[in-house]
Amino acid sequence: MTREIVDPEVFFNATGCLRNLSSADAGRHTMRNYPGLIDSVMTYTQNCVAASRPDDKSVENCICILHNLSYRLDAEVPNKYTQLNHVARNAYVDKTLTGCFNSRSGKLENDEYVLPIPDEEYKPRGPSWLYHSDAIRTYLNLMDQSKKDATLEACAGALQNLTASRGLMSNAMSQLIGLKEKGLPRIARLLQSSNSEVVRSGASLLSNMSRHPILHKTMAPQVLPDVSRLLAFQSGNNSNFGDIMSSACYTMRNLIMSNPQMAKPYLTSSMLNNVVNLCRNGSCPKAAEAARLLLGDLWSHRELQGILKQQGFDKNMLGSLTGSAFRTLSSRF
Repeated sequence: MTREIVDPEVFFNATGCLRNLSSADAGRHTMRNYPGLIDSVMTYTQNCVAASRPDDKSVENCICILHNLSYRLDAEVPNKYTQLNHVARNAYVDKTLTGCFNSRSGKLENDEYVLPIPDEEYKPRGPSWLYHSDAIRTYLNLMDQSKKDATLEACAGALQNLTASRGLMSNAMSQLIGLKEKGLPRIARLLQSSNSEVVRSGASLLSNMSRHPILHKTMAPQVLPDVSRLLAFQSGNNSNFGDIMSSACYTMRNLIMSNPQMAKPYLTSSMLNNVVNLCRNGSCPKAAEAARLLLGDLWSHRELQGILKQQGFDKNMLGSLTGSAFRTLSSRF
């Protein structure tokens, strides 16, 4: 039986309609469960990537559909990580009750309890496509090949959605992206884009991934140069400024505190002054809070406090910026 060839213009218009429908809650839920829909959209995208047609006009629609369908995936769709989260949570509670875990922590964090990552389906179908390694690889390949900002933003946005939760899916997807598929350089390049939507998606994705200590050693040398440059030179003349700066501060904070020695070259006067200005920025409260936390952590670390002092900072100044009282630590710098 031969498959009927669909007119490219008809396919483009059809995927455009589906793109719009997938952005609504009801449409997203229905489309995930519609037989063959995700399979067809993913297959078309992969065929275009394989044929070096990353900017085929229907690819943008397909990637935006996949981006939308991956939104809140871990919370809305039972998947192979759902049961593992339940097992991990029960094990954590059991050990907390028997005193094996520190009682100061009231919640299960991503890396506090380690379980083996389950094997993937050999031939994914339907929603399981959305978190399969073949999908991750497709998004990263498009980041390499596409020149269209909307496609780049949607690829990063899909990966951002997959790493957004506080469960094991976020941990596994972050490892898959950063370690197995070696996608960090491609994501970091998004921060150099002139399109603020692309930068925002890339910065948010890196912020999500930086929450997992298992990635810190790999992430730091590959993303700190671009993240610190973003903090040093990003201007506030676009609507995404607050989100971008907030994500950059959290990424910098997570990676710097895991390896203070590696962080030192990136604590430049321009970066630190920009972070100070963020603390005072009343129009971007999220970014201001992230900047305060970053400065507070830098000052609290013995190895980094000396750099701040060399730049003219003292505990009274930082205390007024962050709303905290700082203890002066002895420094070897």
